[in-house]
Amino acid sequence: MMDLAALADQVRDAIPLTRHLDFQLEAFDGQALTVSAPLAPNHNDKGTFFAGSQSALLTLAGWSLTTLLARQAGATADVVAVETGLKYLLPLDSGMHITATASADDINRFEQRLQRRGKATLAILAQGASANGTLVCEYRGLYLARIGLP
Repeated sequence: MMDLAALADQVRDAIPLTRHLDFQLEAFDGQALTVSAPLAPNHNDKGTFFAGSQSALLTLAGWSLTTLLARQAGATADVVAVETGLKYLLPLDSGMHITATASADDINRFEQRLQRRGKATLAILAQGASANGTLVCEYRGLYLARIGLP
């Protein structure tokens, strides 16, 4: 079982902005990661979830999932986002719940390439939902994991 609290602490130590998002890495099942964050520290002047916070949290969810999948494959890897896209579908007036996933085929290919080449990319889909489960945003990111960097 991956230590999600330790990974969240690592992120907060390395990226000061994330300390203000009040995020939690909730669950990881080997293929998907669930992340949550409350509205209060992430609201804008309209009282809804700030788009910048949504973007940061979705990017963080993709980075965290890629990091966890690399660790699951037995590797400690440096992970970076190399391409991202985000669609805002509805205003969000509650906390946000994010589910970040990658397909089983993509995960298998990622693990094999990471072990064989020492680097691999992974396509992530992360969807943000309101407290009642309504989809409010959709994010697609491509992440690069490399083994052996300081």
